[in-house]
This record gives sequence, C-alpha cells and structure tokens, in this order.
Amino acid sequence: MQLKLTEAKRLLQTTDLTLDDIAYHLSFSNGNYFSKVFKKNCGLSPSEYRNCKTS
Repeated sequence: MQLKLTEAKRLLQTTDLTLDDIAYHLSFSNGNYFSKVFKKNCGLSPSEYRNCKTS
C-alpha cells in the first residue's frame, strides 16, 4: 500500500491525471476508495495534496 501511495503522490505532483485515472492506474477499485485510503494515510485528500504541492 505504501508503494501505491508513494506513486500516487508522484502522479499528483507531476501529472494532470484525474483522481479516477490515478486510482485505475494504481489498481484501486474506484476513485472514492482511493481518496478514502489516501486521506486516511496522508492526512489530506488527493486534491488537497495536489493543490498544496503544486502551489
């Protein structure tokens, strides 16, 4: 799971892929589940993380 989240962070920082596309790329069942797991482990939603890291 940590490898998936590390890759998710990289994709959020370096691409304009949608959350659903990132979820699919990382083999999560759907975008909502990906967002839930990401927020639980990282403390921010994927959108919040993308906005913080690209600003």
